[in-house]
Amino acid sequence: MTSSGGSCECSWSDSSFLSGSCGKTGGLAFFMSLVDLVIRSQCSVTDSCRRATGRRQFPAGPVYPEELDFVVVGGGVAGSVVASRLSEVAGWTVGLLEAGPEEPSTTSVPAFASAAMGTELDWRYLTEPQGNACLGAGGICVWPRGKMLGGTGAMTGMMYSRGHRRVYDAWRESGAVGWGYDEVLPYFKKSERNMDTDMVEPEYHGFDGPVTVQRFAHRPEMAESIVQAGAELGYRTGDLNGHNQTGFSIAQVMVHDGLRMSTSRAYLRPAHNRPNLFVKINSRVTGLVLNKLNNRVQGVKYVDQYGEHMVRARKEVILSAGVVGSAHLLLVSGIGPAEELLRAGVTVFQDLPVGRNLQHHVSVSVAATVNASEEAHYLTMDAVSEFLATRTGPLASTGLTQTTGFLTTSYSVDGVPDAQVYFDGLAPNCDKIPVDPDGPAYRNYEGSRAYVWARPTYLLTRSKGYIALRTGNPMDEPIIQPNYFQDPRDVLAMVESIRIVLALMGTRALSKWDMQPDTTPYEGCAQHVYGTDAYWACVVVTDTKPENHHSGTCKMGPIDDPDTVVDPELRVLGVANLRVMDASVFPTGPNCNPIAPVIMVAEKGSDMIKQTWRAYAHENNVPPYIKSRTAS
Repeated sequence: MTSSGGSCECSWSDSSFLSGSCGKTGGLAFFMSLVDLVIRSQCSVTDSCRRATGRRQFPAGPVYPEELDFVVVGGGVAGSVVASRLSEVAGWTVGLLEAGPEEPSTTSVPAFASAAMGTELDWRYLTEPQGNACLGAGGICVWPRGKMLGGTGAMTGMMYSRGHRRVYDAWRESGAVGWGYDEVLPYFKKSERNMDTDMVEPEYHGFDGPVTVQRFAHRPEMAESIVQAGAELGYRTGDLNGHNQTGFSIAQVMVHDGLRMSTSRAYLRPAHNRPNLFVKINSRVTGLVLNKLNNRVQGVKYVDQYGEHMVRARKEVILSAGVVGSAHLLLVSGIGPAEELLRAGVTVFQDLPVGRNLQHHVSVSVAATVNASEEAHYLTMDAVSEFLATRTGPLASTGLTQTTGFLTTSYSVDGVPDAQVYFDGLAPNCDKIPVDPDGPAYRNYEGSRAYVWARPTYLLTRSKGYIALRTGNPMDEPIIQPNYFQDPRDVLAMVESIRIVLALMGTRALSKWDMQPDTTPYEGCAQHVYGTDAYWACVVVTDTKPENHHSGTCKMGPIDDPDTVVDPELRVLGVANLRVMDASVFPTGPNCNPIAPVIMVAEKGSDMIKQTWRAYAHENNVPPYIKSRTAS
């Protein structure tokens, strides 16, 4: 089986990162290096002739050495969409700047979906010390963020979910005109090419978009039992992106020909031959070039291996650098809370609440043992060969992680699911590499019990944090203060979610596997009686697992709202030709995995830009940009 463009005739730099994912030395490291090499030698996986190489230079202008119509900052989930959609207009030149490399081939293999976390492909952010979370790690939580084309969407589990209708209607009701569910649904459908036509409600889905959505070709038998267990508790099963989000399902994922369908693969690679699209990798933007005389952004500054550069944007700059990156760039450029900027030694260009309204989903793992000797999923060269030849076998999925359920706790409002449960285990990973007959891979599965995990996650957190400048130097990491569990109701809702998970483990459907919660007291919580609310609350704040679901730092809203950073056209207030398109604009985070909602924002935002400049060309006047509430 081959993917389109599957040729090895073209040269590009393919990052190798698997060798250290199971340890830096020894047999496991050697084995993973071999797996990495084998995967990167497969033409049908590497797609080499459609990759960004960074060799094409930005075009020169009459004044500046680099000049384009549009400059997109960040080649992650949103930026790949925006750059591709804008370059559909043949008369526009579009430049995309990405701080990291091309998306590595190995990240496209489902079994290695999250293996890039903690590597050089990850920004490896850390939070400020938390008083109510991650206490087992000294209060410091890790924040994985993708640093490559495809962004964080190239190192997560690929799950496709949209969130509840009520979330988007609440955006519209709060003043984000045009962002209600009925208005964003066409953009979800525009981006989607759903292949599971027999299992979805067709009126809610798209079937000819660039992002292929379907179930994995492989899944453990236990995944079906988990869905049956949910039904046993009274939850519906079926399409969780249709008329009703609540329920359990084998999730649909963004995958095509067995490989991850990142937005880089879905949008940028098909556009690789467009003469008006210029993609620069390993090019980090360090600031915006702003003109106080006309309240416009002239371009951006960036650094690469050759030094520092400035590229002019004749029409607009679009920030798609993510919840951390977009906010940080605005702040170091002088757009943010004035008092904070002055403390960091940054000249104030526009006083806006950039970095506030930070939201995030958090989870905790609940371990259980199962009798799963027949469910063994070893990571062997035979399994690698099976995947490369047929796109089947254990490497063709994320194991139990493809199973999910959307739940309601007593803290839910209007029946909107406020909790989600994931499952982990039975996937080929480091403890399933049988390089040593006396090692854990053999011991774990030969006639013994295996560990699996349920991961309840609270989706509608009331606690909010912020991102702020540590210094005015753009190369210094910002302050990330999520304020996890600042509102105690978030802890109580998490405990209630754990109770639902424990009930799930006790169902008849899972008795087939003799699923038994691990009652070993969690280190740091042994002072509490196992199973009590106090015990589980302790586990929640001690072993906190932040998900990759950040949002809100450049909040979208009406211009008269003091919390607004961008208007409903995604334009930064007071800066005529600067927009933000990523998860940072969410007024409230959707109650789901955010990749599909981010794609929707990028699709809708790209259409807004096209409409703006079509009106300009037709009317031959200044584009209808909105003025800031603080600048006339």
